[in-house]
Amino acid sequence: MTNGESPAPWRGVGDCAIYLLNRRGRIVACNYEGVITHPHRAEDLLGREFLALYATDAESGQAIRDALRRVSSGARHIQKEMPLRRRGGQRFHALVSVDALRSTDEGVKGFVVIICDRSDRKGAEDRLRESERRFRLLVKSVADHAICMLGQDGTILDWNLGAQRMTGFGASHITGQHYRIFFHPHDRAREQPERLLRRAAQNGQVEYECDLARVDGQQFPACLTLESVQNNDGSLLGFACIIRDITEQRLAEQRLREAREQIAHSQKVEAIGQLTGGIAHDFNNSLQGIISSLEMAMVFLEDSPNEQARHYVQVSQEAAMRAGGLTQRLLGLARRQAPTNHRTDVGPLLWSMRDVLARLLSDGITLEVQVEDDLPPLACDGGQLESAILNLAINARDAMGGNGYLLLCGCLDPREDAAQDDPPNRQYVEISVADNGQGMDEETLRRACEPFFTTKAKNQGTGLGLAMVSGFVAQHGGKVAMQSKPGCGTVVSLVLPCSGAGASAPTEEPNLPEPDLAGFRVLVVENDHAVRASISARLNQLGCQVFEATTGREALLTFAACPSWDLLLSDIDLPELDGYELCREARRQFPRLRVILMTGYVDSELLRHEFTDRYTESLLKPFDMGALLTKLRLLMGVT
Repeated sequence: MTNGESPAPWRGVGDCAIYLLNRRGRIVACNYEGVITHPHRAEDLLGREFLALYATDAESGQAIRDALRRVSSGARHIQKEMPLRRRGGQRFHALVSVDALRSTDEGVKGFVVIICDRSDRKGAEDRLRESERRFRLLVKSVADHAICMLGQDGTILDWNLGAQRMTGFGASHITGQHYRIFFHPHDRAREQPERLLRRAAQNGQVEYECDLARVDGQQFPACLTLESVQNNDGSLLGFACIIRDITEQRLAEQRLREAREQIAHSQKVEAIGQLTGGIAHDFNNSLQGIISSLEMAMVFLEDSPNEQARHYVQVSQEAAMRAGGLTQRLLGLARRQAPTNHRTDVGPLLWSMRDVLARLLSDGITLEVQVEDDLPPLACDGGQLESAILNLAINARDAMGGNGYLLLCGCLDPREDAAQDDPPNRQYVEISVADNGQGMDEETLRRACEPFFTTKAKNQGTGLGLAMVSGFVAQHGGKVAMQSKPGCGTVVSLVLPCSGAGASAPTEEPNLPEPDLAGFRVLVVENDHAVRASISARLNQLGCQVFEATTGREALLTFAACPSWDLLLSDIDLPELDGYELCREARRQFPRLRVILMTGYVDSELLRHEFTDRYTESLLKPFDMGALLTKLRLLMGVT
């Protein structure tokens, strides 16, 4: 080889710099790649000391000297990674290989040094290690999921912070144990943990919801996911196990089920309300016909000596009125009836119910009634209040199983939690029914007032008693309070407002004389023949000039035939033209026409706002003639 020439075979090596050194460590040949890492041309490197080119720091220089000495002493090949400098001074990571050139007679003739740039590979390895470090930190810092690595047999190899917080097991305590330690004894007995491992190894992933155990033995609902981890060749390395606490999810699902049940109950109540409201009109019309006919029978029997016939007619009339009250209570349950504006003396009512309750309760139940003196009257209907108290007493009787103690109490309520919109001087009375029966747990107590909810045996309870009580109290601006514990009895309190200036006494006025209706021109508009005929007959008997019509349009034609009218008595629910429209059209011809609107079906309000004037009154079917005459007296005083 001539001076300044590089061996041709070296020129094709593209990723390494190759140097041929003499025995003194000086360069006698190199390939072109040597120029890449040094500022001189390849020809300029010949004859230079190799260590002066790269070993710019003591550590690298000493490492190369040690390698040259060792191969001189007999070592065949030495390879080592170390930092070197490029042309321009930049440091790079290199793989340095050193071999000795020997002859059989003279020993070491020189050295071959190969320098390979490993900067890219070293950077990739560093990035990989850094990425793995960050991933491990991320996994260990996840607090809401338990993440652990399992061996092929299910042994726990790694444990993150979330797993420690979720289960209470520390990493040092749990590492090395089988993950079956978390499972319920029932699952361990049927080898469910091992079965999950086999399924994950076969399918790649498996998910399982179960109750897992914490370090204190408490169980919690969890979703466990096992995913197999495989090598590049497809062999199984182990499993990634992720555990998620689904307690909140279970609670949310339970709340959703309860909400759906409440919606179903609400829909059922709405359906009952629609059904009740639809039936009520026809039923009340029928009752109205019965009551009016019985009243006419009583008129004709007034001079009759047949006292027995009069007695049975009167009994039938009272029964029909009670049936009408029943439909009104059903409408109240469905919130389709406006609350009555009556005054009820609560003290006498509670004392009067003592005999009724004594007959209702069994001989093994002791009844006590306690009522404060001079309680103010309530703004509610006495009949509905009696019905509510009877419902509470029946529930108490059933809860006591025929033996126990029942207390009916009435007192003035302090109303410490009065609403902000309550009048400052508004008073409330608390009526409570207390028993020492079996009591209710929290869930039963929470649902006690739901319609159709009952704890009684099948066919022994409808679940409507407390719902009707709650509806009655809510309609009158009160509240229901319940206290109960299993084995400690139950106290149900009805807090109702006392009557104010707007409350009126019941409409019964038995001692007032009948009004003088002689010549009073009345148009009765009713599509039910029995109701129309009986009301018209009674008005005729009182001296009125009565005209009849079955529809709104027929009534308008009748109005047009006469120049003056005193009263329009019309049902609201009419074919073709309803009572509101009829009243509106009639008032165009007769602005001061007196009107009584009747209905057997009540929405939130009986009359629309435009008809709440001094010339208009209303009647809820079924009514007796006394109620009709009371309305007539009110209208006759209007000029």
